[in-house]
Amino acid sequence: MFWSSKPTIDADDVEWQLSAWGWLLDNLGGATALKTFASKYPTHADFPKSGLSGHEHVAFVFSQLCQLLKLDTGAFELRRQGEAIDAHVGHLAVVKNLPGQAAGTYRAANNRQIISYDPKIARDLGALIAVLAHELCHSVLHSIPTRSADWNSNEEFVTDLATVFFGFGIFGGNQSFQFSQFRDVGSGTQGWSTRRLGYLTQNEWGFALAIRALLTNEDVSPIRKHATAGLYASFQKNCRYLEKNHGKLAQLIADH
Repeated sequence: MFWSSKPTIDADDVEWQLSAWGWLLDNLGGATALKTFASKYPTHADFPKSGLSGHEHVAFVFSQLCQLLKLDTGAFELRRQGEAIDAHVGHLAVVKNLPGQAAGTYRAANNRQIISYDPKIARDLGALIAVLAHELCHSVLHSIPTRSADWNSNEEFVTDLATVFFGFGIFGGNQSFQFSQFRDVGSGTQGWSTRRLGYLTQNEWGFALAIRALLTNEDVSPIRKHATAGLYASFQKNCRYLEKNHGKLAQLIADH
């Protein structure tokens, strides 16, 4: 029996991603520009240790990202958000329905671009890069004068895709699903938790990484080394699908 290659996302999402990639290629310099942004990975070669801590460490990483994205660090104001409220108030008591805190935010005001970050992510380099790259990509996309008809509802998703375009997809993809066990002796709590950063699902990140890999013909062996198991499985499956259905990418390249 012959098994057909299928993507990890549904047909509507496939068409939306291809359309969004087309818009990015149209407005960010096409496949030629795409190939000038090499994929980055959580290694000291790509992101040297800062030797700093707290806000100074975040500012160091932020400066690295600006350089890689060819942005002027001086055009931004980087702000540390206030501490989030701790939901655990006792051994058996947890506060419900607390307001959520975004891991990062972007806004432009008075000719100044302001990016904020949750201080808790400063200790996790992968999460920090995923968040800061996303917020910086807001700046890049906001500089584009044309907007698609669905921009208001899909801006965050397109911004996630932009991070893949610029080579930071492994960071957002790895943060799309995180599972961990925890034990807090002080509060007497233990169990497991999941965390998700970004807007695309793990399977959508896998599809986006597959598109980039086939458009750039980059060596993808680092993805196997640095991606989570779930993200890598999705990436592989989507690569097989796109290689078998090569007409989809051929048309994308021909149109842009």
